[in-house]
Amino acid sequence: MKVLFINPPIDYDVVKKEVSFEAYMPPLGILYLSSALEKKGHQVKVIDYVAESYSIEKLKNDVSKFDLIGITVASLVATSVMKITDLIKQFFPDKTVIIGGPHCTIQGKETLNEIKADISVIGDGEKVIIEIVDALDNKKDLSKVHGIFYRENGKIKNGLPPVEIDDLDSIDFPARRLIKHYAYGKDSLTGITYFARGKLTTIITSRGCPFDCRFCVSKSIFDKCRLGSAENVVKEMEEISKDYDSVFAVDDNFLMDKKRAHEIMDLLIEKKLNLDIWISGTRVTDADEELYKKMKKAGVKSMEFGIESGNQEVIDYYNKKITLEKVEKAVRLSKKIGFLTVGNFIVGAPIENEKHIRDTIKFAKKLNLDFAFFYQFMYLKGSQIWDEAFKEGKLKENEMYALLDSNRGLGNFTPEEIRDLQHKAYLSYYLSPKYLISQILRSIFVYHNFRVVRAGLKLLVGQKEETVFAKK
Repeated sequence: MKVLFINPPIDYDVVKKEVSFEAYMPPLGILYLSSALEKKGHQVKVIDYVAESYSIEKLKNDVSKFDLIGITVASLVATSVMKITDLIKQFFPDKTVIIGGPHCTIQGKETLNEIKADISVIGDGEKVIIEIVDALDNKKDLSKVHGIFYRENGKIKNGLPPVEIDDLDSIDFPARRLIKHYAYGKDSLTGITYFARGKLTTIITSRGCPFDCRFCVSKSIFDKCRLGSAENVVKEMEEISKDYDSVFAVDDNFLMDKKRAHEIMDLLIEKKLNLDIWISGTRVTDADEELYKKMKKAGVKSMEFGIESGNQEVIDYYNKKITLEKVEKAVRLSKKIGFLTVGNFIVGAPIENEKHIRDTIKFAKKLNLDFAFFYQFMYLKGSQIWDEAFKEGKLKENEMYALLDSNRGLGNFTPEEIRDLQHKAYLSYYLSPKYLISQILRSIFVYHNFRVVRAGLKLLVGQKEETVFAKK
């Protein structure tokens, strides 16, 4: 069967004034599915409409050549997928359209009421996609397929219960060659990828997170936390090093298993790969000098922390289970080892007032990170905070995400007020004399170039035009 996977374009009519999107990272999910199908002898193509131009005529031409169309759906692009699916069905009524991704997992059956696709996949898709294609090829009953909802005679029906893949080592590596013609990260407002060396890609070595932060949707997507073995992680990095110069580990928490982390670093040191490794998610409670030294020797270039706030009351509200003291300790150690340091902050928790936000800005400046990102808070469906607001009647069932809006009882600020506070945070941080002087000195004596300074200024300039929101 000929299968086309689509990473959908952004519906800027909906989000252009709210959030910035660029070709930041490869769409790993559909690359995993592509590998699974290719192994079974199917012909697969991936089109990333975030990384290339999109038009209705181009969509029509691209889709015309394939039997089966798969589209990945995150909640922020669900309206775009609705439009694309409607167009595909208008042009080719008999083509089967499959959707999957976090939006489908969280929404369940309701997804097919929103999006006029034929099949919606819930949870891990690598085995499910094979079951679906086998059923379609052999005209078998879709009710025997795990983890799907599907249309039949005008009704939405469900298949067998979804099954999570416990052994992540059993999953084939993503088919990265299918998107090798795209360039990711270099034009992103998220300055870290701009700073990376050469051609970059991503890796995810685990699924899920053992922690329970109240703003996060991970628990609604994954039933349990699963990790790939150290040997398999390094094997994938070996493969990556043949075609790429930099890799971003996009796990929710790369260091959640210290023993595994040590094993990964030991193997990487032994392999001596010419690969820069960037860690996108770590907890400050995992700061450990012995491990950090190994990471540095293995090629790790950055430590990125989810700090969220500079006020302990807000951190406790989020159920982060960290302290400001531990944050400071982790950042100090990261600087001592020589990592580029990154901190992610959220502006506008539902309980926050202006003092809380001033505390966050002040604390971020005290830490003097190489990069600080100030994301606007979002109520995300699947998170505890969203559930609470829904139970209080402040959110509707079909609101997958919502901004702070004091007019609706959603926090203490209007969307305009919180956007202004976010911009002030960026200006205060990146124009701080302490930050500018320290970055110039580090550029001269540590990095031997001014790429970090340029990336920081690029990020600051971008904030005048776009607003960046919380990751999840």
